[in-house]
Amino acid sequence: MFENYSQLIFHPVTRKVGSMSLPTKSVAGLLILFASTLTLPAAAQDTQSTTIGGYGEIHYTNATGPDSPGEVNVARFVVYLAHSFSDRLAMRSELEVEDTKVEGGEPGGEIGLEQLYLDYRFSPAVTLRGGLLLPPIGIINETHEPPTFNGVNRPAYDHDVIPTTWRDIGVGVLGTIPGNSGLNYRVYLVNGLKASGFSADEGIRGGRQEGKEASFANPSLTGRLEWVRPGLTLGGSFWYGGSAAQDPALGTGAFDNAVTLLSADARYETGPFAFRGEVATIGIADADQIDAAYGNGVAHRITGGYLEASANLLAGLAPNSSQKLLAFARHERFNTQGDLPGGATGDPVLSRRITTVGLTYLPTFNVAIKGDYTFNRNRSDTAQPDVFALGLGYAF
Repeated sequence: MFENYSQLIFHPVTRKVGSMSLPTKSVAGLLILFASTLTLPAAAQDTQSTTIGGYGEIHYTNATGPDSPGEVNVARFVVYLAHSFSDRLAMRSELEVEDTKVEGGEPGGEIGLEQLYLDYRFSPAVTLRGGLLLPPIGIINETHEPPTFNGVNRPAYDHDVIPTTWRDIGVGVLGTIPGNSGLNYRVYLVNGLKASGFSADEGIRGGRQEGKEASFANPSLTGRLEWVRPGLTLGGSFWYGGSAAQDPALGTGAFDNAVTLLSADARYETGPFAFRGEVATIGIADADQIDAAYGNGVAHRITGGYLEASANLLAGLAPNSSQKLLAFARHERFNTQGDLPGGATGDPVLSRRITTVGLTYLPTFNVAIKGDYTFNRNRSDTAQPDVFALGLGYAF
C-alpha cells in the first residue's frame, strides 16, 4: 500500500537538462540546449527531474427507499506534478477536479489545489517544508488515493470528524528520527480555522480556509509522531489553535476560541489479514460564544472513531498471485454534538453508527474495483437510507 502520496516515486517523465533530447534538425532545440548548459551549474544539470502522476475515482451509488434512483459521478480527478531542482530541493503539487466540472449557478463541483509546497532536505532527520500543506492528522488525510483504502467512499468519520482533505498554508519540519527507532515526525505552523464555518452536523469542516486568501490571525500548530515496523504502523496527531479570526463577537486574541484535536491510529497486517482503526476527540473552548454569534449548534466536544478488518480471499485460492480480493467490514461511531453549551441535549440524529461491508479487487497494486453496502444508523428514531455503491479507482 502507498504511504504519503506526495512522497511516492512514480514512473517519471524526467528532464535531465544537461542531456536534453531534442530533434536533431531543430535549430530552436539546439539553441535551448546550448542556453541550458550555460545557465545551470554542472551539478544541477545532472539532478533536475520532473515527475507526473495522479489518481481518480468514479462512483455509482444507490440509496434505499422510494424515488432514489442510482447516481453515477466522476468523484475525483487529480494530477500530481513534482520537480526536483537538486538532490535537496523539490516542489510537489496536486490539482484536483471534483464532480467532473464546475458550472456557474449549479451546486457541487470544485477545482482546487490540494497541495503545493517546497521541500528542502538537510538530512533524513530534517526536511524543511513550506506552502499549501496537508495537516498530518489521522490516516486518510495524508493517504487517500483510492487503492489505499477499502470502500467506495472514504469513512464518514473522515468527513465529519477529521475534515479530509484538510489543507492549509504554513511551514514546518519533518524527518526520520536517527537510529533504528522506526520513528518519524511532522510538525507544521499553519493558518488557523474560522469558527464562523463550524456546524452541528459537520463539526469543524466548514472552518477550513484551504489556502484561499487565508487569514493568519490565529496561527495553529499541528503535528504527528509515527512508529513504523514491518506490518505495523502506530500514529498520534494533534492540532491546536484559535478560530476567532478577529471577529469582535468572539475575540481578537491569537488563541481565542481555541480548537484542540487529538487523534490516534493503528494499522496492522499479518498474512492475508489487515486491520486498522482510529479515534479522535475535538474540543472547542468557547462553543457557547460561537453559537451565540452564529446560531450553528456547535458543540464543546466532537468525538468518534472506527475499526476495520479485511482479508485477502485470493491468498488461499491463488497464493502466488500479486492480485488481491479483499473482503472487509468497517464500523464507525461518531457524534458531532457530544457536549453542547449550557448542558443542552444534542440531536440524536448526529450520534451516528455506520457499518460498511464490501469487496475491493486489486488487479494491480494501484488499481481498485470496489463494491460495498453501508448501513446508516443513529440514536434517533429517524431512519436513514442505506447505500449500495460501486467504484473504480486508480493511482500512478
